[in-house]
Amino acid sequence: MPVILNQDDVPAEVFSGGVRRQRLIDSNQVENSVCLFDRLTIEPGGGLAFCVPRSGVAWGQVLQGKVTFGKKGQDDYSLSASSAAFFPPGFEGSLHSSSGAVLIVLSIPDAARLDPLIGQGMCDVCCIDLNAEPVLESEHDDRTRIYVATRKLFGTTALSGELVAFPPGVTSSNHHHRGAEHFQYILQGKGIVYLNEQPTRIRAGDLIYKYDLERHYCENDGDKEMAFVEFFVPGEFETVWVNPEQRCAWSPTGRNARGEAPTRNIATHTSDGTVYDDV
Repeated sequence: MPVILNQDDVPAEVFSGGVRRQRLIDSNQVENSVCLFDRLTIEPGGGLAFCVPRSGVAWGQVLQGKVTFGKKGQDDYSLSASSAAFFPPGFEGSLHSSSGAVLIVLSIPDAARLDPLIGQGMCDVCCIDLNAEPVLESEHDDRTRIYVATRKLFGTTALSGELVAFPPGVTSSNHHHRGAEHFQYILQGKGIVYLNEQPTRIRAGDLIYKYDLERHYCENDGDKEMAFVEFFVPGEFETVWVNPEQRCAWSPTGRNARGEAPTRNIATHTSDGTVYDDV
């Protein structure tokens, strides 16, 4: 059975340093999950130590405010609401915010089990400006996609992720996956998710987790854009469409979210779970 919850219903753990953590995914919330997915709220002037196991990786995106983080012996990095960061195995450092911030963090403590080559040729701490990344469009409808975690970006197949926007009136194709944990976190808007053809209302702050073989698709039946970030762990898997003619393919728009030339180019491809070299 799918797992659906809203962040408002998840109690926050309070830590010293002005930080509250809501754990939306762990092995207690989701049976046999290898992921930890947290929503962190940092009060103005607050911060916390942040460490990644030597066999693990982590990814984070700022939703509100600004976050500064540093690794021992290196300069600080700064993340705003248009930024995401990848933390490699063995990262040791800290996060803090002078004005306050909200962020989401996906951690995979034993990523080496999913990617035996993890750490080989992998980048160190890596920050990306999501507004500068290529925007792709669906060939069947008006959805758009920006990749937030890929092997091309971070050097590992332990995870993949994308930010998907649904304009009003758009419905995606019915499908299921094999070989990966899959979940979505709704960033804005509201709509309907169909899980094994059964409709469920969704809204900002919802976490929707689907197990292997559970059919699903989404509909934006409102008058405002719905957007979510979604992840696959590991990042290589199989997608099966109920109607193969409606399989989802994505083509480059030649622009980024600012309407400018993107930082890199991505060719047209199908979102079938294949790890593409240019993505």
